[in-house]
Amino acid sequence: MTSAPPDANVVDPAASWRARLVRAIFVASVRAVRELGAGGLPDADAPAAELEAYALQMREAMESLTARTPMRRDVTVTSATSMPVPGRFVVSAAALGSDGGPRDAPAELDGAEPVDGDDPFDRVERVVLHLHGGVYCLGSSTTHAAFGAALSQQARAAVVLPDYRLAPEHPYPAALDDALAAYRWLLEEQGIHPSRLAVTGDSAGGGLGASLLVRARQLGLPQPACYVGISPWTDLAGTGASIEELAERDPWLPAPLVVPAAKAYAGDAALDDPAISPLYADLAGLPPVLIHVGGDEILLDDATRFVDACRAHGVDASVGRFPGLWHIFHLFPGIPEGRDALREIGGFVRRHIPESGAATPLRTPTDAVTS
Repeated sequence: MTSAPPDANVVDPAASWRARLVRAIFVASVRAVRELGAGGLPDADAPAAELEAYALQMREAMESLTARTPMRRDVTVTSATSMPVPGRFVVSAAALGSDGGPRDAPAELDGAEPVDGDDPFDRVERVVLHLHGGVYCLGSSTTHAAFGAALSQQARAAVVLPDYRLAPEHPYPAALDDALAAYRWLLEEQGIHPSRLAVTGDSAGGGLGASLLVRARQLGLPQPACYVGISPWTDLAGTGASIEELAERDPWLPAPLVVPAAKAYAGDAALDDPAISPLYADLAGLPPVLIHVGGDEILLDDATRFVDACRAHGVDASVGRFPGLWHIFHLFPGIPEGRDALREIGGFVRRHIPESGAATPLRTPTDAVTS
């Protein structure tokens, strides 16, 4: 068995004191979950059955730890019963504008349980389809509900969190098929105008979001207004130098287990297949792209090289690199860097999906958005 990287708790003066404190607590918590909740990290060359058992144990631990994550009381979480993929809709009061209360009003924190209800799209200006992370083996609309609430608050949008199928039970193309089904449902069944829709994703979900846009273009579907990737996993072949160079600094992702997770997702496909790793895809025609990445994470090169590839294909792409921060630090809104990063993402979405007035309604006839 291996343990957490010994240098993951190194103090980086580039990070705020709150971020350094949270990092120390986070490293200890991750170590405890891995050692106690999942029996410790298996070696990368452990039998497939042992790796699968570890993934399933970690999945259960994540669900239990995040099921009661506090979030604002002005957030509504609705079961997405009408969507072809299970999931949740998350809508903050800020997304509702004046009808939902002051956009920046403080709210108490509480647990938010999903409730049955109508789709929220008639009450908002924007829709964000967010694909959760978890190395394609973990994560759900439960683990990311609180993040969805923060994203809804900053983007002033309804956030859709689909529960795409996970590996190792459901390897590629299950996750991509589910993401595409949710995207098509928004466009074709709900009539959401593509100019009012953004696609975002974190970690594996960030790579999945990029793959979704490539697949949509191949099928002749319209592109959304913009795309945001948060620490996106774009190269499952693991050829970036940061995989090894930052292995002792990354407090979250254990580098030796990235390849087994990639293989579990890819199944019989090659790890550098463009449908598996969007870094190798033809990215021409993608909408404006914003990528965020921590300076201390092993996927640093996945993020920066993806931006370079986007630019090489003529895509308007920018990257925010945050020194001293870790993988998807955006999930920690208690640190100033996390709040600032979420504000930047929200501003990016709002800039590319401005308030419509009477110019471009949220919903349009189906034939208007699929032509």
